[in-house]
Amino acid sequence: MSNDDWTRRRFLETSGAVGIGLGVGLTTTGCPEPDPVDDPYADAITTVSMVGVGANVEDAVRRAIELAGGLDSIEPGQTVFIKPNAVGTVEGAVGFTTSLAVLQAVIRIVKERDPGWIVVGDRSARLFQSTTVFEETGLGAAALAAGADEVYPAPTPTQAPDDYVTLQPPAWEETWEEQGGIVALRKVIEADHLINIPVAKNHRWAGHSLAMKNLMGCVGDDARDPMHYTQDDADRLSRDIVILNQMFAPTLTVIDARTCIVNGGPEGMLADGVVTEPGLILAGSDRVALDAVGVALVQEELSRAEVPDPDARYALLTSTDPWAMPQLVHAMDLGLDLAREHAEVRLTMEDVELGAEIEARFRA
Repeated sequence: MSNDDWTRRRFLETSGAVGIGLGVGLTTTGCPEPDPVDDPYADAITTVSMVGVGANVEDAVRRAIELAGGLDSIEPGQTVFIKPNAVGTVEGAVGFTTSLAVLQAVIRIVKERDPGWIVVGDRSARLFQSTTVFEETGLGAAALAAGADEVYPAPTPTQAPDDYVTLQPPAWEETWEEQGGIVALRKVIEADHLINIPVAKNHRWAGHSLAMKNLMGCVGDDARDPMHYTQDDADRLSRDIVILNQMFAPTLTVIDARTCIVNGGPEGMLADGVVTEPGLILAGSDRVALDAVGVALVQEELSRAEVPDPDARYALLTSTDPWAMPQLVHAMDLGLDLAREHAEVRLTMEDVELGAEIEARFRA
């Protein structure tokens, strides 16, 4: 089967599972419609929104989702899997996991679409038990309080092999030939919709941890182990991240950028950790375009922060345009999502203080 033929929809159709909607849409910023003659992005194929968080987090999340195209593709009775960043628990770490306020806002907005079942889940890092992470961070209780039907702290493949399915997306054998494929969470694969809620942070091995990197929580430990062998090679690790992303088709991604780890990520709690407060929510249906905007945000925040102890990817982040970062290069190489060039992406902003600077980096 060719790369073009292998899609998540194809897997679902051949396996008898439920199909998925991509949920792509274009909206305006709420300002007057631009003249198409004067608008260089009038033919944009996807939209990324960026909204400043004011007094009410849910208002900002709601507006970001609206600007990004909304959630009209979610139909009554469907199953929605919401995937926060529940990587682990680190005392004193800020911006390490998705905030409760953003998670609850997304759940409430999704619930308005009258889905049949809302699952909030993640497979935490190997060092942590997922159940413990959801309990200690409060993510589990917050999800149920906001209206989720199920909290799913995913077990390991060894603990519950039936919770996983082995897939072979294009180029899988580059890293996972010995495993025979990549083990992915069955609940994610079989859901009608996947909503991805990462946080904004740099990553001392991968360069950045945003939309694509967050979906590592949808694969099992056995799939992650080979990737850790390449953690000193940002290019190889980035390609692995993109390869596994081919198994998933998020309807929407909402990036929690109220805080941003710009050095010492992903945990941001060691001596080299540097955290800023952009106070933003980003949203989009195209995770490649969204990650490019997210990188521009991280880079702009990093340029304004004092970094006494640069981490291993500091030089990469400060010398590389967003679209030239390894994850983005490999995403375009493998044809992930719709965005192919940044000129085809409409970036809509509201109440973003550094909007011009972020967009300049994004368009570089």
